[in-house]
Amino acid sequence: MKKLAFYFILILFARQALAQGGKGFEPNFGISLLTNFPTINAKNPDLLARTLGGFGVFYQRPITPYNVNRFLNSLDYTVEAGFSSIGARDENLDRRYKTNYADLNLYLNFIPDRMSDDLRLYLGVRPSYVLYTETQAMQDGNYRILNNDTYNLNKAGNFDFGAFAGVNVSLGAVASIELRYVYSFTNQISTVKYLGRPSTIEVALKLSGIRIRDKIITTEQSLVKELTQLSKGTMLVMLETPDEKLIADLKLNGLVSEVDQVYKMQEQTNKTIIQEFRNNFNFCKLQFFMNTDAQKVAKGDFENVFVDDRLNIISGATLDSGIYFIASFIEDISDITNKPNYGLFVYDKSFVQLGKPYNVNQNSMGIFVGGDPMNYFRRVKANNYTPDEFRKIIKRFNDRLQLGKIPIN
Repeated sequence: MKKLAFYFILILFARQALAQGGKGFEPNFGISLLTNFPTINAKNPDLLARTLGGFGVFYQRPITPYNVNRFLNSLDYTVEAGFSSIGARDENLDRRYKTNYADLNLYLNFIPDRMSDDLRLYLGVRPSYVLYTETQAMQDGNYRILNNDTYNLNKAGNFDFGAFAGVNVSLGAVASIELRYVYSFTNQISTVKYLGRPSTIEVALKLSGIRIRDKIITTEQSLVKELTQLSKGTMLVMLETPDEKLIADLKLNGLVSEVDQVYKMQEQTNKTIIQEFRNNFNFCKLQFFMNTDAQKVAKGDFENVFVDDRLNIISGATLDSGIYFIASFIEDISDITNKPNYGLFVYDKSFVQLGKPYNVNQNSMGIFVGGDPMNYFRRVKANNYTPDEFRKIIKRFNDRLQLGKIPIN
């Protein structure tokens, strides 16, 4: 029954946080993860602290609306319901003790600078309830639960009361770290009994649910704005030319006929890519250029750079705006996997790889066609990727960008 009451209180806090989120008091709620270091051996030199941990959910709220009172503006309160495990080990008897608690932490926070929220100093109290306790003894090389331990007198259902003081330091928009000392008023641990909850030093990581939500919304809004702007511009598709080193090696070995084959197959691949983009990409306007003009494009020089569907230079072609980005079916080192790969890579104006949703694993076609390393050489020499393979990646890419323009309500 006591356990049910604890979880009922926990649910109540979550409901309170959600219900009052829009009333102007800047509430905050989230989760906390902690590790504890019991201060045990002062009362029993044979006991060594075991470093265990716990978790919780918290609700935080200013005491008054902002600007009501200068002093009260610097104060807020936190209510945190959680679970923690605390333990010790007797190095003489080689026994381990562990007790699980349901905790209710009640804080009063002082914020020196409410505008930054970088630092909080706090005091609080912690009533807690013993959920489970056990003793483990070494038997046959393994720790096994020892029933009816006369030294461990803790029992499920016992209550503990403690007080704590600590400091909270912000780690950024969504996380903070806490260091606190918790003094237990029920600590009766001695050389003759293990009873009560020891005092502890605790380190906790707190993640704000509201701020994570706000960050996701802000990121999503920024991406929608970026994609909406790019959709009004142009995507410059860079086409490959045969690798000069490969051509030189073929000529050196007298394989002149294969040189012609490489050029023809690369030309066919480029025409296939152009055709598939024309048929399956409508996110924005398109222009095509050869990788031999990459340096000019990186400098923003587009004179005699763009080619038509037959790979001929379009005289006088230019961009109708300064909004553009670059894409290419090329072999590059992926910023996602940090490995070389062949597929559709997307770049900004300076040829720096963009993140999601532009570059994703689904853009990859694999460095080896069909997974066969021997096909790598054949891919460079010939058109080993079918139009359907290019088509699938281009369609998925186009759909991803189109969907990214739609705000998530």
